[in-house]
Amino acid sequence: MMRSASADRRNLRLLWVGQFINTAGLMMLVPIMPFYVHGMGIDGVAEVQTWAGVAIAAPALSLIVATPLWGRLGDRIGRKWMVVRALAGLAAAMVVMVSATSPMLLLAGRLLQGGLGGVVEAAAAFAGASGPTGKRGSTLGKSFSATAAGALVGPLAGGALVGTGGLRELMLAIAALAVILGVACAVGLREPSSTTTKEADAPRPRRPGSPRHALHPPKPRLRDHVPGAIPLAIAAIAAYFGVYGLIPVFAEHVSATAGVASAGMWVGVLQSLTWGATLLASFWWGRRNDRDQRPVPTFALAAGGCAIGIAAQALPLDPVALIPLRLLQGFCFAALAQSLFHHVSTSAPAGHTSGAVGSANSFLLIGQSAGPLLAGPLIALLPVPAVITLMGIACGVGALLALAVARSQPATQRDDFTVEFDLDATIEFDARTIREPGRRLVDQR
Repeated sequence: MMRSASADRRNLRLLWVGQFINTAGLMMLVPIMPFYVHGMGIDGVAEVQTWAGVAIAAPALSLIVATPLWGRLGDRIGRKWMVVRALAGLAAAMVVMVSATSPMLLLAGRLLQGGLGGVVEAAAAFAGASGPTGKRGSTLGKSFSATAAGALVGPLAGGALVGTGGLRELMLAIAALAVILGVACAVGLREPSSTTTKEADAPRPRRPGSPRHALHPPKPRLRDHVPGAIPLAIAAIAAYFGVYGLIPVFAEHVSATAGVASAGMWVGVLQSLTWGATLLASFWWGRRNDRDQRPVPTFALAAGGCAIGIAAQALPLDPVALIPLRLLQGFCFAALAQSLFHHVSTSAPAGHTSGAVGSANSFLLIGQSAGPLLAGPLIALLPVPAVITLMGIACGVGALLALAVARSQPATQRDDFTVEFDLDATIEFDARTIREPGRRLVDQR
């Protein structure tokens, strides 16, 4: 037991550092992407903004396709090797971006960063599958605190170095750290024995009279095992669409109230406060999910909080008045992904947790990439406050869909429990009767 606890602590430390390094490397260029693109010789505001927007969204676009594939492979060969693979992909992507001399090469590096990277997704699948049933929420909460910490530190480091010429050296340092950490994970990460046993003993579906299906059973579908899978997928897309769609329009909105001269400073401060709240709240939401064991209502509550916080930012407020709204947004955002992964990982069939978490994460990534890509065209059609209001409404739609799923869960779970209990009792009674044919039944009426 002591050895298992020690292995769990070592796993958590390695996964935490891996997610921190990955997120810092992914986010360090996001707020300064226009400056990075401009440094490649691209002139013109429209052209720079177009390349910057595509480069920002590129990792999420490639992750949408790659994450379910890597998740299914992780169910076959082990989640540890998916973490190692993701760290190696991060290192390769950083080297490509450092050597990029044109926006096309930068875009290739960003696509590689998403397609071969995905440390956060691999680590979340590992944590969601290996965490003890009663502590899975805390495990996921600690896991996502690393994402928030990386998102907080990365942009600060990138912004501090963008004008000093040290940005490329920092990117190379992240690549080297990813390689070192990948080796450490290959040696130090341990697949929990409880997970391995559960998956090894998992019954494989068979179809009577079909040898082909006995040898190659069909893959389980997410919607057949996860309650409310389809509406939750739409809720995930809507919530992340609203949160990430706010990013490219927020700076313009702050400029209108704070002035162009101080807008950059205030955007950095407010962004840091948002991610700081996410970092601290990740632990609280994880413990809440462990206590209540109902992550879907938690998702609904958090999405509703994001909706209120984002929609209120459309008001003509000065930067100081935006602080509590950004704190509310960051606090609630911390619960979204971990609550969705908690629900999926506990509902997925044994042996398919990584694939299920990967599929769920793909829906988050759809919203994460669609929000920034569509925000620009929306600004051309609507005023900035109206676009921000639409982002808040999108989060509200996600909250309502999750709430509908949450209200349908208790009745479904009670019905499933009753049927399963009666069936097991009947089978056990029949088996006892067959083994003891001479025993007389007693009427206890």
